[in-house]
Amino acid sequence: MKRLTSRIVLVIWLFFLVVLKSSYTASLTSMLTVQQLQPTVTNVDELLKTGLAVGYGRGSYIKSLLEELGFDTSKIKPYDTPEDYHNALSKGSKNGGVAALVDEIPYIKLFLAEHCKGYTMVGPIYKTAGFGYVSFSVLINFTLGYPSSNSALFLSLHTGV
Repeated sequence: MKRLTSRIVLVIWLFFLVVLKSSYTASLTSMLTVQQLQPTVTNVDELLKTGLAVGYGRGSYIKSLLEELGFDTSKIKPYDTPEDYHNALSKGSKNGGVAALVDEIPYIKLFLAEHCKGYTMVGPIYKTAGFGYVSFSVLINFTLGYPSSNSALFLSLHTGV
């Protein structure tokens, strides 16, 4: 009877150790991954303070939104295609490109679907009156990518991809 009880206790301890090891490994992996995926720009205030260039979709109401937020018109650059967005973000603000992109959410999602590696969408969402109904604007950070439609998003380059 003692032998059977000892085996049961041993199996329970081994199971506990396997679960503990798996939990530790998952937590460590998560911490290391999150550190690598930090965006270079996290909010609009940071862009305004640093004076970095910001892009938007040509012909969109986003330009007036950026001007209302306080961006210098010389730092607001229009772009036409997802490839233009990608090239501008890849160059960066100091090399003739942009640090972040602002566009409607559907366009940003389209861009991210085509150029998902290195880019991310970040908040906050800005509510705007566009297209006869309420639209939303969101801050999106990129390492490489393009936006979507009903809301405006910022896209900016990541540092550790």
